[in-house]
Amino acid sequence: MRIWRSYGSEHSMDLLLIGTFITVADAEAAIERMEELKTLADLAWSDSDWRNQNERMPRTLTDELARLGLYDMGRADVDNYAFDHSVERSGATVRIRTEESEIQGFVKLVLHLGGRVEVLSGHHWNDDGTPKTATGG
Repeated sequence: MRIWRSYGSEHSMDLLLIGTFITVADAEAAIERMEELKTLADLAWSDSDWRNQNERMPRTLTDELARLGLYDMGRADVDNYAFDHSVERSGATVRIRTEESEIQGFVKLVLHLGGRVEVLSGHHWNDDGTPKTATGG
């Protein structure tokens, strides 16, 4: 009899990243860039990429990041946009929800566009930033 052992992740972060911008136009620009990065991630994603950590980014990806002025983003940052997430805007605030713990691509974009970043665990905090109570909050 063989016993299978492995490491797995349940992807249950229930994470909320809040980006607060100075103007509504800045928040709208962030949404637009996130949509572009999602499209780029979907086009550039490959199931085998995780096995080739030393592989350079495709030229098309570096060219597109340069066009967007996102020189500090790498392939892993773009890959964040391929994972399941949702984005909502209310005024000058953008809310990104994901079950992933890898959020550096979102953080970099919000900061690049002049936003303030707040990250909350939905397991312990309500959307308004108040702690959940032991009774389910």
